[in-house]
Amino acid sequence: MEPLRDPVNLLYPTEDIRQKLKQRRNDLAALPDTYAADLQLDKLARYFSPENSQFSMNIFRELCTDPEVINYRLDAVEDLLRFPKLSANLHRTVTTILDNHRDELSDKSAPDTFAALSAKISSLDVFIDSVESFCDYYEKEGKSASSAAFRRVFEYFLDIKASKSFSDLKADMSELKEAFSKKIRCVTVAINFNEEMRPVSAGIVGLSENQATEKPSVFDRIFYRNAKYADVNVKNLHARYMGDSKDPNEIDRKLFEELEKVTSDYMGRLSRALDDYRCIDYREIAVIDEQLSFLDKAAALVETAKSRDIAMCRPVILPMESRELHLKSAFDISFFRSAAAADPYKKGDSLVVGNDIDMDDNARFWLLSGANNGGKTTFVRAVGICQLFAQCGIFVPAAECIISPVDYIYTHFPKEEEVGINSSRFTEEVKDLKKIADSISDNSLLLMNESIQSTTPKECLDIAGEFVRIFTMLGARGIFATHLAELALRMDEINSDPDNRSKIDSIVTTVEESTGERLYKIRRGMPGETSYASVIFDKFGISADEIRRKLHAKV
Repeated sequence: MEPLRDPVNLLYPTEDIRQKLKQRRNDLAALPDTYAADLQLDKLARYFSPENSQFSMNIFRELCTDPEVINYRLDAVEDLLRFPKLSANLHRTVTTILDNHRDELSDKSAPDTFAALSAKISSLDVFIDSVESFCDYYEKEGKSASSAAFRRVFEYFLDIKASKSFSDLKADMSELKEAFSKKIRCVTVAINFNEEMRPVSAGIVGLSENQATEKPSVFDRIFYRNAKYADVNVKNLHARYMGDSKDPNEIDRKLFEELEKVTSDYMGRLSRALDDYRCIDYREIAVIDEQLSFLDKAAALVETAKSRDIAMCRPVILPMESRELHLKSAFDISFFRSAAAADPYKKGDSLVVGNDIDMDDNARFWLLSGANNGGKTTFVRAVGICQLFAQCGIFVPAAECIISPVDYIYTHFPKEEEVGINSSRFTEEVKDLKKIADSISDNSLLLMNESIQSTTPKECLDIAGEFVRIFTMLGARGIFATHLAELALRMDEINSDPDNRSKIDSIVTTVEESTGERLYKIRRGMPGETSYASVIFDKFGISADEIRRKLHAKV
């Protein structure tokens, strides 16, 4: 088969780009690697690639910044959304070819029985039928697909069908099947005996394309003179099935060897057909299968969200130097999947609450404060996943998304069990944030969640303010979700720094004032005077008055 200039690929426009992104993934491995865990990418990787989550994780870790690659993939996802039968037909084609290859055609040993020879012939037939069926689909519906990725897939199979190797394979198969259809149906065996009537040798002395039948009677010959009888007739012929003591495959193998003069012709034809088949690199088809599964899952997420009255969108990719992010009704896709599974009837805002955020010249770094359990962590994670999905070239969990690629996503999400006044933990926090500061750039995204919580309140505020100043001087965009509401009071001072390159602003979670109920909506504004922790305490805690009543009741 004449090779394509670049291997067919649904995720990379060229082999050169694929190699560059692989190298980028390796280079990024040297940076602080926390975003995968903090954004819960392991769950998403298992969703996108159930049988090989590492495949999806590799795509996540590329953090592709090339608009050509991103739009190449987005176009492919749009084709899958527009033409549902495209995926089904391609999946059927590639899985049939791969299963067929694994089960029969990958074995390079020569058949040694008629059954094995027949299986090889059937498998080559399956391959031919699969290629021709997919090309037929292209002629009927596939021509409407517009993405460069799927056009390459169609061209790949059309090239196979039009190639000399495929034409030769079909011709060889036609001859082989014709010859095999006329294979021996009956053999005549001669047995030699010695003087004591013991068999001493045996061999095949005759072949026939017709099966042996019972010898016709004199009556049959007289009254049915025009009847046609088999070449070989025997008296009292009975069908005999082999018991456990005789293996039919072993008998087949012996007969195959004995008829070597005849079977050598079959084997010659089969060898030519297999040579033609092996001109096709089935490994390319295996790549299509794995990549198609990834894109399929991306399209399925969009359809699932739509069925719940929640929008996902194709991101608009801005140049990296724009350093912008604009999201409308963004939501955490992992939370959505869990909530949807827990309640099959909820839809829209009753299922997940979407939120807006902008990062541009007006504000690139946001301080997020507000009530405990008000959705701060979920919102921060949602922003990170929107950025990640956009750079993976798949639809993002938001109604609108205009976004610049980032060179890396830095995260700092201290674990709940690690929060509290702890000098050892404080030292580790400072070290972690220093590592980020040493490598972050003005094209990076930084997501911080309750960082600097392991020393005294006054020190927390001072150290957190200093790190925010450092990150904004470096020009990073990001979100800092924090209980340090007083930090927002230092915004004007930090923004007035002559070296500031990322203006900061404040957003807060919202609650129902009268009840303290969490609304999970994020709005621009300064933090209030309360985190509504007392509401949680009243609901789940215990009061001193209640203890007093219990004590007096015992007296």
